[in-house]
Parts: sequence; structure tokens; C-alpha cells
Amino acid sequence: MIRHLFLVTILLSMHVTAQNTKRVAILETVDKYDKVEYGVGFQLRAFITDAVSKTPGFEGYDRVDMSQINKEQDFQRTGMVSDADIKKLGEMTGASSIVVAEAAAYGSGRIIIAAKIINIESGRIENSAKPKTASTSGNEMESACIELVAELLGKEGNTSKSNIKLNYGYIDLGLPSRTLWKSINEDMYDWEEAMSTYGNNLPSQGQWEELKDYCKWTWNGKGYNVTGANGNSIVLPAEGSFNCSGNLYAVERSGYYWSSTPCDPKRAWNLKFSAGEVLVYNSPRCTRCSVRLIQNP
Repeated sequence: MIRHLFLVTILLSMHVTAQNTKRVAILETVDKYDKVEYGVGFQLRAFITDAVSKTPGFEGYDRVDMSQINKEQDFQRTGMVSDADIKKLGEMTGASSIVVAEAAAYGSGRIIIAAKIINIESGRIENSAKPKTASTSGNEMESACIELVAELLGKEGNTSKSNIKLNYGYIDLGLPSRTLWKSINEDMYDWEEAMSTYGNNLPSQGQWEELKDYCKWTWNGKGYNVTGANGNSIVLPAEGSFNCSGNLYAVERSGYYWSSTPCDPKRAWNLKFSAGEVLVYNSPRCTRCSVRLIQNP
């Protein structure tokens, strides 16, 4: 009798868990300009599926063949999904939402990734994530996908967006302050935008000085590999910057990363580097520079 009750309890628990889990179908990666290798798109889809499945309350599902649904259009090049296609996807997969990710080349060996999540019942976009840039080698792509999923699901998952971000993508470089550094960049912002968006998650002038003084900096041709005394490392790409007129310059030659520390009413401190030179400098606040976040101890 006790054994019977135990089995019934387990089955009921499994049923409730299944009811509370939302299935999300992850579609093939869209490449409108046919510049991203198939293997890269395949990896992106796998990373997104894994990140969705690791988010409490969600299950990622990527065994979706769009050619069975969308016969008149090349989905990988257009990313177009009609209302009828969305309904068919729901019927085929049992999913409540679909994720559409798009990738494009972003300089040599790098890509830019964006994603949106669409509600199958309404056909409307539930949320979209800010584009992320990542190297096609190393762990940057996986970290970027984790961040995309955190933004897409953070508002409705059982774990908050901030908690998802804190669980993934921050590296301990063995610094005296015990500051953790994120493994990928955010978008490029002017200083006021960066401060209003990220606030204390931006490194201070002193934290950039610490990173410069306590780590080994190795130029890789497109930025720096920054290695801590404990052997862990991050990569800071040379993304250049946008001047106050909106012109982008010095891509793959120089990097400019904002700090949270103001210099004067018109300028703020940042990290500036190029091959053979790394210094903490200051720039006009209207300049759009790279942003790398930190997690304070």
C-alpha cells in the first residue's frame, strides 16, 4: 500500500512538472547574406537549445525541419515565418513558443547574433534580445547564446534575468579585488547610455587599472587575450569606436572600453588599447565605445 502511494505521488509530481514546463522550439539559424558557415549556425542553434533547457521552467526542442512546413521560401535566408507556419510548428512540436536566431558576419572570424521569441498561439513577438558579437572560435559563441536566452526568457522564467546572467559567463581571473569579468562584450554605447543601462556593472577606472596591472596581455591580431595569475583568461576584441559624428573607425586595430568613472562633465575614463599599448585613458562621453561588464565581489 505504501509503495503504491509512493508511486502515485511520483507520477503526480512528474505530471505537474510537465504541465509547468514550457516547450520552446528553436529554429534553424537565419543567415540572410549567406556569409556564416553552416557549422557555426549549427553550433548557435545547439547552444541556444542547451541554454533554454537549462533555464528552469523551459525545455528546448530543436528537431524541427522547416522544409516540411515552409516549402515556398528558403527559411535560412529569409527568416520569414507565416502565421500558418507558426501554427503548424505548434502542432508538430507541442511548443508554446519558437525562437528565431539570426547571424551575420561581423569582421574576420566574428559574427553578430540576434534573436526573438514568438508566441505560437498569438503569432506575436514576445521578446527580442539585443544583438551580441562573438568570435567563431573559443567559448564566446556559447556565452553570447546564454545571454540571448537570458534576455528572451528572463521575464517569464522561474529564474530572473539577472540570476541567469550571474550563473553564466563571468570569469575569475584571480584578481586581488576578486572582481569577476564577463567573457563577452555587450553592445557599443555612449557613456550616458552605458551608465543608464548597466550602472555599477560597468568596471570602474580602478578595476581597469587592476586588470591592466595584474594580468598578462597578449595581442592576438584582433584584440587582446587577457590572462590572470590563476590561468583563466578573457578576450577583449578591438572593436574600434564610433566618434561623436557616428563614424566607426579602428576596427580590429584599437579597442575602447568604458568605465563607470567620470573624468569631467564632458569626458569619462575608459580603457584604450592597440597592438603594443594598453592604457587607461579618457574620451568624450558622446563616443560610442565597447562595454564589458563585471560582477563585483
